Amino acid sequence: RGIIRVDVSLDGGKTWEAAELQKAPQPDHSMWSWTLWHLDVPHVGGEAQVLVKAVDASGNVQPRHAGDVWNVRGLNNNSWHKAKVSQR
Repeated sequence: RGIIRVDVSLDGGKTWEAAELQKAPQPDHSMWSWTLWHLDVPHVGGEAQVLVKAVDASGNVQPRHAGDVWNVRGLNNNSWHKAKVSQR
């Protein structure tokens, strides 16, 4: 199922903003490809943690934690992506 929306949070997941997809939503046959996105965010000053989650064409949302889908082989870890950013 292709990605139809990417949501971004700068406040630990309290609020989310939809990012702009850089191309049309993915057709089902390209569901394993990257989905590029873009979002202009306000200057937050200092450090912030960016959370990102994707939604597919069936409305499935990535799980919050890797532990929610943990398995001994480490497969299917598609939890929210987290990154710390620093603005100057």
